[in-house]
Amino acid sequence: MTSHGALGLGIFLALIASVEPARAEEAADPSAPNEQQRSEAKARYEAGVAAYTAGRYKDAVDLFLAADKLAPSSPLSFNIARAYEKLGDDSGALRFYRDYLRRTPNAQNANDVGALVKRFEERLKAKGVQQMTVLSTPTGATVALDGAPVGVTPATLDVPPGQHHLALILRGYADTERDIEIPADHALDVVLELAAAPEAAQVAPAAAPAAATAPPPTAPPPAESHGLGIWPYVTLGAGAAALAGALTFELMRSSSESSAKDAKTQVEYKDHYDTMVSQRTTARVFLGVGGALVVTGGVLLAIELGNGSPNKKTARLGIAPAPGGFTGSLAGSF
Repeated sequence: MTSHGALGLGIFLALIASVEPARAEEAADPSAPNEQQRSEAKARYEAGVAAYTAGRYKDAVDLFLAADKLAPSSPLSFNIARAYEKLGDDSGALRFYRDYLRRTPNAQNANDVGALVKRFEERLKAKGVQQMTVLSTPTGATVALDGAPVGVTPATLDVPPGQHHLALILRGYADTERDIEIPADHALDVVLELAAAPEAAQVAPAAAPAAATAPPPTAPPPAESHGLGIWPYVTLGAGAAALAGALTFELMRSSSESSAKDAKTQVEYKDHYDTMVSQRTTARVFLGVGGALVVTGGVLLAIELGNGSPNKKTARLGIAPAPGGFTGSLAGSF
């Protein structure tokens, strides 16, 4: 057996111990895998070793990835890299050898694995690309390279060397952008910490009450008034219709948000997310208009119903646009 093969076997054997149950002091960590997860991870790992030994390297990759998802372990990254190497996948091998060193920088075989990394970096260089891994805190940010969505963090990409524009987008966090230089001869890690979006940018401030804009009467009121007529009811009806529209667009927004979460690709996610933002804005506008109309209609109706004297009161209604919707004002003598 070659030294390279012996190195891989050593990692395989070391992994068996790594999926044993956690010690008592580790059990308090809510992110640590539980006993069932460790048992399932060990079963997938052993199946992956069997697939690797039988030459079914693609099956081995899938099984090792499944085991790592259940019970993360850096030796699994090495196993995945070995299987990709057997498949002739230079990019996959480089990605997971680099991941192994990132997760275990002080590994006993770090020098040997580092030599493998250099070998595959040279192979990618010969193909005219180089590997870049984008890591973010928190994870799950959409990665856009030169304006096009390309993945979700942590994301590993093969990119032509040279200048590129990188952007990270995550709901609830400020968009982060960087101009980066991809070297031709070695892979690159880009590590970014996302800043939470300012609260003011997430929730629009409530509009200040508008001052009454109706001009003072320029002529004495008529001796006999016929009241407000049907206008209170028209105003209430229009307000109810606007609120129904707000509810409709809110339901559509919720559906678009769910579709974005279930999107299979970043392009689908971006489309659903943009639609959700547009529907949310429309719902807020309808909500503001409907609320103003319902309040105004209610006041007018109260005046109309409470006005039993022969001398009818006069009122003027004003509606004006404001940030996030409309405001209403009522002026006159009551």
